[in-house]
Amino acid sequence: MAPITPARALLLLVTGLVCLTTASGALIGALFGGARVALVAGVCAGAAGALGALVFRRRALAHFAAARRHAGMRGYAEGIAHGVLVHVAAYEAAVFPRTGPLGVTREERAARRTLAYRMAALDEVPQRVREVAADALAVLDSADRTRAEEALAQLAAVVREEYARP
Repeated sequence: MAPITPARALLLLVTGLVCLTTASGALIGALFGGARVALVAGVCAGAAGALGALVFRRRALAHFAAARRHAGMRGYAEGIAHGVLVHVAAYEAAVFPRTGPLGVTREERAARRTLAYRMAALDEVPQRVREVAADALAVLDSADRTRAEEALAQLAAVVREEYARP
């Protein structure tokens, strides 16, 4: 069985509506004028329903394609923003290691810092997230734990607000 995609569901719905319109036209024609009028009314109603369905279906498929593109772009930007949050949090873990001051080497800390800065500087990162990430990275560079926790919480809140589902 073929999967039910929005286009297939629309096709099935439109086909059912055209059949229902044709049958309704034939029934109304039969009630008011006999077999010949039923045939003419059924054909006219079916043709009108099919024409309307084609116009509606084209418009709906164009809308589906636009919605799919928009969702893809939004999902990509959301993924990039969450990636920025993850890399800034990884840099914070290198600046303030839970295992003590010797838990992270200088090279690892520098690598995490470089990666966090590169990720925050990507063009695809939304402007608001980029600004808050830059502030958080500046605070992490100064190694102030309380301000760093607040900056990271603010970055997480901005990412969450930016991509909150309606």
